[in-house]
Amino acid sequence: MAVTRSIDRRALLDDRHMWRLLLARLHPDIGGDHELFLFACAVKGEVCGGGHRGRKPIIDGGWQRTERFLQTWQDAMDCWATRNREALKIF
Repeated sequence: MAVTRSIDRRALLDDRHMWRLLLARLHPDIGGDHELFLFACAVKGEVCGGGHRGRKPIIDGGWQRTERFLQTWQDAMDCWATRNREALKIF
């Protein structure tokens, strides 16, 4: 006879610890798949509302400037990682 427990699925999706565990296992630096890691990051952003829940915005649109900076940085790092991965395939 199986024991059935009630699981709050929304609470699981909002669990920051579980997201950290998932992203850590998928991270390319430890052998995870780059595309799958990016996919999981995008899903987390959609499910968790961009990760800013409960945070107060910085005065004078600081969040927007920070978001633009972080997006630019992430795009640059993705490009850098892709170029490095392609260069290493040659060796």
